[in-house]
Amino acid sequence: MTAPVAAATLSPAEVETFHRQGHLGPFALCSEAEMAQMRPEIEAILDSEPPDHQAKRHNRHLEFRLVYELATHAEIQGRMASLCGRDLLLWRTNFFVKSPVTDEGIKDREVPWHQDFNYWPLEPPVIISAWIAVDPSTRENGCLQVISGSHRKVIPHVPADDRMLFREKGDPDYIDEDDHINVQMRPGEFILFNERTLHHSEVNRSRMRRIGLAVRVLPPIVRVLKWDSPRHGLVPICGEDPMGFNRLSEPPM
Repeated sequence: MTAPVAAATLSPAEVETFHRQGHLGPFALCSEAEMAQMRPEIEAILDSEPPDHQAKRHNRHLEFRLVYELATHAEIQGRMASLCGRDLLLWRTNFFVKSPVTDEGIKDREVPWHQDFNYWPLEPPVIISAWIAVDPSTRENGCLQVISGSHRKVIPHVPADDRMLFREKGDPDYIDEDDHINVQMRPGEFILFNERTLHHSEVNRSRMRRIGLAVRVLPPIVRVLKWDSPRHGLVPICGEDPMGFNRLSEPPM
């Protein structure tokens, strides 16, 4: 990682755009060259065994300084503070990996249209997410897709079939897929969105892998109702935790 920089902020116009659209970006966290330097360590992390659960792609910020530094980078943290206030807690990180097509066919499943809050044990379900491109994220390899303004209503979720990565999906009767935006990103770029923004990604139909890192941050008024593993806690990344609702964790050394 490069030397720390001053926290970025959003202008009043950008804040208004986020509240109108439910998403904002892409922004640059680092250069493509800097992400290329980090990529071998990220690949090694994804190949390593986690200490207390079986999800290699989940919450690795609790063990690895690189993942923590990406998740809490000033370019992300400062913009989140512009939207949610200075007091911020890092709840989860998730790597999403779409393997390239091989001679045997497509390897990874489609992520269905969904609103994140449907799956999350949070009260109230208020959260902001960043999605960081580790590899190029294109239409061909299954980039993130969003629907602007979809956060303004809650839609029902219904059972998904085996072709989907999640067990539930947003009810298609309530979704106009023609309104979607393809969020194509270069390595080192990221997007912000909230817990109700409808998003989705296709399967990877290319010969190019796609890795993304999702970062989940919440304000201290939110209580986590179910923890992911025995070691799981929230890491304070900005300001304070005046509420004390949740157990906390220290960042990795």
